[in-house]
Amino acid sequence: MPGPLDGIKVLECSTWGFGPIGGMMLGDLGADVIKIESPTRPDAARFVESVAGIPNRMPDGRSALFEAVNRNKRSLALDLKSERGRELFRDLIVDTDVFIENYRPGTFEKLGLSTEALMELNPGLIHAATAGYGFKGAEAHLPALDAVGQARGGFMYSGGAPDDPPNWNTLGIADVMGATCLAYGCLAAIAGRELNGGKGQRIEVSHIMATMWLQFWGISVAAMHDLDLWPRFDRSNAANPLWNLYQCADGKWLMLGILEAERDWPSFCRAMGLDEIVDDQRFTTLATMGEHCKALISLIEERFATAPREDWEQRLLSEPNLIFTRVQQIGDLTSDPAVIANEYLIDHDHRIYGPTPTLTHPVMLHGQPASIRRDAPELGEHSGEVLRERLGLSDEELASLSGEGVIG
Repeated sequence: MPGPLDGIKVLECSTWGFGPIGGMMLGDLGADVIKIESPTRPDAARFVESVAGIPNRMPDGRSALFEAVNRNKRSLALDLKSERGRELFRDLIVDTDVFIENYRPGTFEKLGLSTEALMELNPGLIHAATAGYGFKGAEAHLPALDAVGQARGGFMYSGGAPDDPPNWNTLGIADVMGATCLAYGCLAAIAGRELNGGKGQRIEVSHIMATMWLQFWGISVAAMHDLDLWPRFDRSNAANPLWNLYQCADGKWLMLGILEAERDWPSFCRAMGLDEIVDDQRFTTLATMGEHCKALISLIEERFATAPREDWEQRLLSEPNLIFTRVQQIGDLTSDPAVIANEYLIDHDHRIYGPTPTLTHPVMLHGQPASIRRDAPELGEHSGEVLRERLGLSDEELASLSGEGVIG
């Protein structure tokens, strides 16, 4: 079944995570994404040895990171530093819908491939560019990776306890959120082009803004109250003890998310077997719970410590409206019943590794679903295929380009 972007042609010149994940998301939706890499200096993610201290190499030497973020793409190894390589790129741009790039701002301008130059060739082109610090100001030209967004966007102070030092989230939050904003921007521009007489446009996304957007409601509220720092969570002093983390007898954790604490207090006490405190005046309103939070947290902690997590889950489910869930690690997700029922992780039949647990597209489209049609490509795997198909080059021309090092 064709995806919603079936027929959309994308050229992607990007590395690591920001640009590649954005291109991958468009590919999931059916776009034909051609990843352009240098024949001699391809995407560095192909060669990274470890990610956050975890070995990244698969047994056959391939990069797990590269495999993960470059599905649904074809690879064209093309030397854009050569004049002939740039000519071929311009020829490809003529009938391209979206061009994604995440190299340092100014890189493509130096190659004579600015937005203006490309849109002269194709007025309907959508040029999606990324930067760490945005495209204005003295720092616009500086290189950046995920840590820049997390550090400058305020995210490193979002987790941990109040007195903890700032912490880098090793899951690449700024890259992933930046890529999601990038894909969103491309979709908006594609829709806008249809409503604007076929006219394309440039779109820009930065690590800093994407990370700020991830914290949208906190930053917005903090700005209204002129706060310098959003409070970090202190579970030992939670103003609402029914919105807190608790450890069970088996060492596993539960998260209570009971926002309407006053309404649900009697139900919670029944489920927990704490009927003796249901009328305790220290805990009957949210305000008094906050005043006596340490005492209430201590009581709840002691109670949770008397039984394993599974028992508490069943007891809490016996009362309506109590919001709670288990606290899981990544390894728990493969057996999570909601993940399985909704097919958020699927067994994708990888061409090298066979059935492989794979995270599917984050949005379920029931009429034109996203799909995984290709595994991450080898460098230059589709060079000949793409140039024959898109530009009509002959085998002799391809052999000549390969001999000159223009393609790989």
